Amino acid sequence: MNRSQQLSKWIILLVAYDDPEIEAEVIKERIGADEDEEMAAFLRGAELVAVMGDEQEAIVEGFRREVEKQCLR
Repeated sequence: MNRSQQLSKWIILLVAYDDPEIEAEVIKERIGADEDEEMAAFLRGAELVAVMGDEQEAIVEGFRREVEKQCLR
């Protein structure tokens, strides 16, 4: 399936708060291929870190863990 035929995509988001008692986290979420990634991040109160195609969830989860290691050292 080429990119123009994708039905969805994954976004990797950093969710962090000004409150030190609330732990920051890196999450993944599948959104529609036609959805705006920046707006999706904004609506979730998060920062967009990466956009991935319609890969298998296990691949996306591995990437999310790597991003988490980098962001939350």
